[in-house]
Amino acid sequence: MRLLDSLRIVWRNLWRMKLRTILTSIGVMIGTASIVAMISLSLGLKENAVKGLESWGNLTEMEVHPAYFMPDDRTEIPPDQRKQLNKQAVQELKAIPGVEAVMPTKQLYSQTTLKVGRRQGDIQLIGVDVREAALMKKKDIEKGEFLNGPNNEIVISYEVSRQLRDVEKERREERKRRANARSGGGQQNNFPIFRGGGGGNEQAAIDTVGKSATLVLTRQVMNDNDEPAFEKKEIRVRIVGQLQKEENNYYGPTAYVPMGMIDELNNWLNAKNDRNDRNSGKESKRKTTRKNKDDVQYDSINLKVSGREYVESVVEGAQKIGYEIYSPARQLKEINKFFSVVQLILGGIAAISLLVATIGIVNTMIMSILERTKEIGIMKVIGATVYNIRWLFLIESGFIGLIGGVAGLGIAYGAVSLLNYLGKDSSVLNMFGGPMEGAETQLAVVPIWLALTAIGFSFVVGLLAGIFPAFRASRLSPLQAIRSE
Repeated sequence: MRLLDSLRIVWRNLWRMKLRTILTSIGVMIGTASIVAMISLSLGLKENAVKGLESWGNLTEMEVHPAYFMPDDRTEIPPDQRKQLNKQAVQELKAIPGVEAVMPTKQLYSQTTLKVGRRQGDIQLIGVDVREAALMKKKDIEKGEFLNGPNNEIVISYEVSRQLRDVEKERREERKRRANARSGGGQQNNFPIFRGGGGGNEQAAIDTVGKSATLVLTRQVMNDNDEPAFEKKEIRVRIVGQLQKEENNYYGPTAYVPMGMIDELNNWLNAKNDRNDRNSGKESKRKTTRKNKDDVQYDSINLKVSGREYVESVVEGAQKIGYEIYSPARQLKEINKFFSVVQLILGGIAAISLLVATIGIVNTMIMSILERTKEIGIMKVIGATVYNIRWLFLIESGFIGLIGGVAGLGIAYGAVSLLNYLGKDSSVLNMFGGPMEGAETQLAVVPIWLALTAIGFSFVVGLLAGIFPAFRASRLSPLQAIRSE
């Protein structure tokens, strides 16, 4: 018997018993709709929880520090056994599966002024490995490009161009205001003028990308009279890019520069100017320089993970080799465990209705055998094999499950849309624990894999429900089947 003939016979039988087919499919429809709606609700709540975490930081980017306690969180690790943030640490972290980039950073712990034309402002300099940092920061570039390698390039954060001030203009305005106040004609201007530079008061941004700028550093030294004095150092740089705005930028106005520049500036800031130090042994200085070059210490190391699915394994891998992760991603494991249990409970409750629907399909197919006993006997007499009979009944029961699954999926989509519409009301959202900070108010989501799984599962349920009736129909004796009334 050809497949097309089998499908034609199955469709004819289902259409002939259309009322019974519809009623049986309703059970599968309710079960499928319940399972999809319940699981989509748990998926939506989980997604909101994850988005709430992401509002505190990117989950695929994390900061690494040495661990101070053993995995039991009670025993303190001796200082001489703690991991160091050095080149060896970078190689160890790169070896963890799922790590896409490892970006070591060093800060310049000194006040630095950035001058662009007539404007200037204080910034924080952070040195990075250009190649590794490009993998993490290129996607965050709003204007221009990221560092390419030259030592005189810098990339500024979003805040820098909005906090550069025209100091000379402010001084002129201040002198003018004071002159008006002394002449008695400026009482309305007696209030102090506040200029941007922090506190959330943003000025209009100026275009700085592609322009030349100057970094100004100051250090304290001792002059020939053993009196403190100050020296300034100016470095000509080029602003090649600007980063997007970050929700949680702990550093404020920041400029990323190549690690080599930070090393040079730190050496300049820490250089001794004492006359006794000038005459110290050169050999000792060379040994110290060689040692520092071999054991470079970083202030922090940032990781970029290939995807959210690798976050848990990367955190565990870093902890096993003696590092600690400071990131909202640490909470992701607990969230996944919690919502896995929720999905299991909700899916199990909804599966009860699908089990009842399965029993209904078995009953329908057995009744179909009793009604079509003579037809089965005739099919066997004219050459239908046992396999053909089983195939017909299995496909028929599978189609009943498929019809119910497709209808149930449609109902589930409608229920999810209604739930999300009602979820815009804060009173309804509070029933599910309240809105997550930084998350959209979407209570339920139906991903494509869930929809396809629901349809496939309902078809398989129909097939399983038809196994017993199919075997029973294939065992009927042809002669007895023909004689039956």
